[in-house]
Amino acid sequence: MNAEEVPSEAVEEEPTPEPEAEPTDNDSGIGARVTAVFTAAEKAGQHIVSLAREEAEDIRREARAEAEAYLREQRLEADQEVQRIFAEARRKAEAIESEARLAARQVEDDARVRKERLREEARLIEERVGWAKEGLTEVHERLEQVFLENESLPVENDS
Repeated sequence: MNAEEVPSEAVEEEPTPEPEAEPTDNDSGIGARVTAVFTAAEKAGQHIVSLAREEAEDIRREARAEAEAYLREQRLEADQEVQRIFAEARRKAEAIESEARLAARQVEDDARVRKERLREEARLIEERVGWAKEGLTEVHERLEQVFLENESLPVENDS
């Protein structure tokens, strides 16, 4: 509080001290003046306290508003960070999923090729088994024929 804010009652000039004299009517005037000065000082003090309270309340409101603004800003930043983390996690998950799908397709293709190769090998084996059966049947028939021819031939004695 500066001198301009002091109430006008508080800015009365102090009387210059007079030499002690006998009490007169003038002494009662000094008492009234002292009382007026004390009253003005009390009012000025109350005014100063009132101004200080108002300023404290203004500072409190301003601090509260700044704290709320800071809190909103921090929440916004936190939300943005969460969104960034989710986006990054989603991107990584999609990349992993894509790699897994690609690997699965490769495994399926390899399995399909192997299955076809095994089918072809099985077909070739069955074909060879068929040829072997035909060959064995032919050998069997010739052996029967040879046995039949040998039975009909007379056995010669060397003696």
